[in-house]
Amino acid sequence: MARIESLPFDVVHTVLAHLGPGDLPAVALVCHLFCAVATPRIYAHVRYTPRLAKQHGQIVSPFDLLVARPELLAHLKSLDIRALPLYKGTPHPQFTRACLHVVACAPFLASFTWSSASPGPSLLPTILPLLAARQADSVAPTRLGPVDRPPLARLAITDDCLSPSDAQLIPRLGPVENIALHKPSTGAIRALVDWIAPSSDSDLSNTRVHALTLSHAHALQPDSLARILGRTPNLRSLNITDSVHMTHTALFCVLVQVQPVLESLSFTVFADWIDADFPPIPTLRHVTVTINPPEEPTPDRFTNAPADPLTQRLLRKMLNSFPQATLHSMTVRLSSHRSLTDKVVKLLITQHGPTLRRLNLFKLGLSAAAVGAVLRRIPTLEQLSVELPLDEIDTLIGALAYATHLHTLIDTSPIPTTASTRAQPGRQPRLGKTSTPKRGLTRVQAGQLLLAGPVLVSIMSQGRNWTKEHEWSSGRCETVVSMRRMRMAGH
Repeated sequence: MARIESLPFDVVHTVLAHLGPGDLPAVALVCHLFCAVATPRIYAHVRYTPRLAKQHGQIVSPFDLLVARPELLAHLKSLDIRALPLYKGTPHPQFTRACLHVVACAPFLASFTWSSASPGPSLLPTILPLLAARQADSVAPTRLGPVDRPPLARLAITDDCLSPSDAQLIPRLGPVENIALHKPSTGAIRALVDWIAPSSDSDLSNTRVHALTLSHAHALQPDSLARILGRTPNLRSLNITDSVHMTHTALFCVLVQVQPVLESLSFTVFADWIDADFPPIPTLRHVTVTINPPEEPTPDRFTNAPADPLTQRLLRKMLNSFPQATLHSMTVRLSSHRSLTDKVVKLLITQHGPTLRRLNLFKLGLSAAAVGAVLRRIPTLEQLSVELPLDEIDTLIGALAYATHLHTLIDTSPIPTTASTRAQPGRQPRLGKTSTPKRGLTRVQAGQLLLAGPVLVSIMSQGRNWTKEHEWSSGRCETVVSMRRMRMAGH
């Protein structure tokens, strides 16, 4: 048998390409060859989470390691800071020094994400000048000679809390292609408009934006968005959600005025859609709609709530507004749980069934017959996210045989918590209502569904990922079902 050290380098690269990020540190300890191949992938993406912030001082942070090993900075491509370790109410001095050193010295940093909501002073106003200096310095000297620093390609900031003077550093970040601002301040919105659509010709203008995401941007006005869209000819993805002044009616008016060439669009509906007409966008392929009507009542999410006439009418209007576009994916989210009638599901299949590849329905209950119709009559479907009616699993098993392209099935049923499953003393459940949350998918049921789908390989339900794997046993290839718990966001 050949030794591991004698394997060709490209073969080891191919083997490690099939491993997840969580397995790479253990694989790197096998031998020097595996360590050399795994090291670039381990340090390509650094994410500092609240769990690491709580353990600061007990374990070595990734920033301290990068400071101690400067040769690893060449592998860093993406930096995600979600928390800050505090010392007497302020960011820890040691962490601050290490973090600023990494941001300033990483030669190939292409993505920066900030979503820290830690109390006390923010470190973002100190980091932005370093990112701006990276753009100003086109050539950075290193031990190996001058190296061209690529510009920042992706910027994502959540709850920036920037002052108007600090926000003026944003236009100095260079031609960023992917911009995402969540809960931006008024100064950040003004800086974004001046960055992309300055009032006069400026060297700091950023017209190369390919994707723009703005959520909870309450300072965003329709005229400002029109200015941005008019100066971004390469824009292909636009996500405007949960913004007070940017209702779906105002957004549609801006799209009709500017007529951008979009492939992906996300927006929020705060009221009825009857008075708004969706703009003609022939290039549109992906749509995400969040329905949040303020007058909608909030039912018990563990009961089968009656069909809301407003929601049904809105969904019918929405589906009828998209016939000119060849949609590949559609995502619909509701603020409170509602049931979807079979007539609306039939309209969805008729209008977009021949082209849909991904269909995601959140807080929308479908009958087993409706889910079966989706699986049978949408032949190109590759991913389906829906509340699985496990009480009628035989219907799902029979319909999965027709889903010849479906590889991922996601159960969007709410995960039961201790508070929701605890019985309340002195309160009797009402007749005709379900008193306990929907049970999760069992191993037997997951195996039945995975075997029924011709190419189905993954089922996600209740925080678990059920996968179908093939193992050799006694000279035969057997199909086994394995389960992994999915890591929650932010950990």
